[in-house]
Amino acid sequence: MEICLVRHAIAVERGSPGNEDDFKRQLTPQGRTRMEEAAAGLKRLFTPQVVLTSPLVRASQTAEILRKAYGLGNPRECEALATGDHDGMLAALEEADAGSVVLVGHEPWMSELLSYLLTGERAGMAAVFKKGAAALVRSAADPAPGNCWLEWLVQPGALRRLGQAGG
Repeated sequence: MEICLVRHAIAVERGSPGNEDDFKRQLTPQGRTRMEEAAAGLKRLFTPQVVLTSPLVRASQTAEILRKAYGLGNPRECEALATGDHDGMLAALEEADAGSVVLVGHEPWMSELLSYLLTGERAGMAAVFKKGAAALVRSAADPAPGNCWLEWLVQPGALRRLGQAGG
């Protein structure tokens, strides 16, 4: 299985006027544009069958950008991506019944999930997930704690440059 972990794109600042509710924070115009550019680069590296997303607005908006870039069906909401429930995330991957999945979520959960998949421990390693970054993890069987390996972790600026390179 291929699992691509993506942190949501740049969103309005937490607690800024009109954005007191963290659940409802939206992507900024710059965040949308940069994610669209990053999605073009991501398409050169990975092709998913399904997009799973945290229900928080900024993650759902990021997932929608990816859905459009890939021409996929609507993203499926997954509460585990908003709460850091990594075992729940593994169950959601099994339910997705797909060989390649994009997961759109938040920090610190994306770094913890990456560590959990690779080492079996939430704090087994450190990874930097800037807003819009992506990591591809593979497993030979159903993903489980510690049975996956990292193919790549690419920050958003590099994804945008890759997308601009075309090809």
